[in-house]
This record gives sequence, C-alpha cells and structure tokens, in this order.
Amino acid sequence: MSDIGIFSTSDIVLMIAIACAPGLVLGGILGAWRSPGHRLRGAALYGAAGFGLAFAFWWLYLTVIK
Repeated sequence: MSDIGIFSTSDIVLMIAIACAPGLVLGGILGAWRSPGHRLRGAALYGAAGFGLAFAFWWLYLTVIK
C-alpha cells in the first residue's frame, strides 16, 4: 500500500505553520525589543524573518541533510 497522498494541502500547511511557529514568536519578541519606537512594525518584520528562517532550516533539513 502506498503512502502517497495521505496528507491534503491544508494538512501540510498546518504542519509547516506549527513547525515554524517558534521562529515567528522569537522573531516577534526580538523585533519588538529591538525597535522601541515602532514595536508593532518591528515585531511583524522580525516575526516574518524568523518564520522564513525556520522554514528554510526545516526545508534544508528535510530535503538535504536527512
């Protein structure tokens, strides 16, 4: 029996969001701390960067390293 196709698109998106959530949270905290005049903007930008870095790490780990 084949395992291809057991996850739908929404399942995969949810797994990505859960795996990258720590990068989003830590990036948001760091961005709010580093931008005292513009905390919301800093948190959003650093949070997006943290999410992107976490996504890049997981992609590299799952496709290249493992």
